[in-house]
Amino acid sequence: MGSPFLWFQKSHAIVQVVSKGATTHSLSCDCIKIITLIELLLTIMSSLAQEESRSISENCTWGQRKRFQDGKVTVPFSRFLGYDRGEDNNLVINEKEAEIVRKIFGLFLQGCSPYTIAKQLTAEKILTVSGKPAWHGSTIKSILTNEKYKGDALLQKSFTVDFLTKKKKVNTGEVPQYYVEGNHPAIIEPSVFDMVQKQMAVRHPGKNRKSCVNAFSSKIRCGECGSWYGSKVWYSTSKYRRVIWQCNHKFDGEKKCGTPHMDEQKIKDVFI
Repeated sequence: MGSPFLWFQKSHAIVQVVSKGATTHSLSCDCIKIITLIELLLTIMSSLAQEESRSISENCTWGQRKRFQDGKVTVPFSRFLGYDRGEDNNLVINEKEAEIVRKIFGLFLQGCSPYTIAKQLTAEKILTVSGKPAWHGSTIKSILTNEKYKGDALLQKSFTVDFLTKKKKVNTGEVPQYYVEGNHPAIIEPSVFDMVQKQMAVRHPGKNRKSCVNAFSSKIRCGECGSWYGSKVWYSTSKYRRVIWQCNHKFDGEKKCGTPHMDEQKIKDVFI
């Protein structure tokens, strides 16, 4: 059988009747059958194409997961701060970018938050890995929690949910994950990386969030509400300037904390 479109053209299915002031189109039974046939063919072809797409996607997924099982690491090198692609397609350190990574980890351990670090890098006009001038706290946090900076690699952090839309989802246990230790040279010592993860765990947002900005941060707790004491500066522009410590939530809510403030110098005299 030839092309249905050619068949459609050859048939005398459309009869045009011209009358005074009006044109009327009528479709014969043969035309309706042809249109139905065309729609059926298009449906079948669409189903075959979709099934082919599914098969290709499943084969690609299987191949990728097999590489994960074998411990083969895949990284988007075009946007990975601190590393380049080596001759064996593995990670090699980019020393210029690695200095930025070390700076980020160092600032965090000095007490700076991801937001503060991002603000400082932006102020110092240090470009991001994509060449942009502005840094964001979320970017800093992702760097601080990326195990690849200590030489390891966690594989299959995300997976494709829908092969048609290519929508991805963070892997929370739906599919297996694989952890490869010592896969490539480390920019951050494993002990330092682990220390940062512990700090990340205790510096969670909230009323009792721990801080490491000062030697006394997260060391003095309010006896009434249980919040941490924080430093405040009194008379900052005069000769009577002094630093005191008081409950960070002393004046929150209707009920005020009755715990007294403490002079920083007196705290130093007691503990140092």
